[in-house]
Amino acid sequence: MKTFINAIIAGIAISMGGVIYLTLDNHIAGSFLFSIGLFTIYTFGFNLFTGKVCYIVNEKPSYLLTVLIVYIGNFAGTVGTGIVFRHTKLARLADHTRELVNTKLSDTLFSTFIMAVMCGIMMCIAVIGYQTIKDGIGRYLSLALPVMVFILSGYEHSIADMFYFTMGGSWSAKAFLYIVIISAGNLAGGSLIPLAKKYLNERAPLPH
Repeated sequence: MKTFINAIIAGIAISMGGVIYLTLDNHIAGSFLFSIGLFTIYTFGFNLFTGKVCYIVNEKPSYLLTVLIVYIGNFAGTVGTGIVFRHTKLARLADHTRELVNTKLSDTLFSTFIMAVMCGIMMCIAVIGYQTIKDGIGRYLSLALPVMVFILSGYEHSIADMFYFTMGGSWSAKAFLYIVIISAGNLAGGSLIPLAKKYLNERAPLPH
């Protein structure tokens, strides 16, 4: 239950970042401020699907249940926040959000998957960087810079897209399909660097 609640709050945090991105015309500023979501999650220890998948390679199979619980909690947090925001003055963002969502849904499934893989890689760099870099400024740059890169590059983040689809009132069978594809891509991308690192470490020559 604690894992689930922390995941719901993480979904709310990502939604906060999504709102500021939708509000600003300056995409560079918007992508930077979007990182407030990740900053909040890792400062307070909440659970984000695209962060948790980075550890699948080095965890036991039972860890997959934790990842699933986090995913469902993130879904509840983003969808719930989107529904609430549509009944506030932020409803003015609905049309702009719908334009963004329509662009996403007009992409091919293959392209969407690759964009999601690249986002997963960026998120892995952010999360692992934050956990391993000791320098204070470096830790927070590791959160902000990969987020800016994935947003400005048009990569797909499943949890953020859940919020956008809700805010734009754009859920459909096609939207659910795209979320599944994006989630799979995020998982694959988030696991890529840890998997490569584990493989290389196992094949490293023994010290003389």
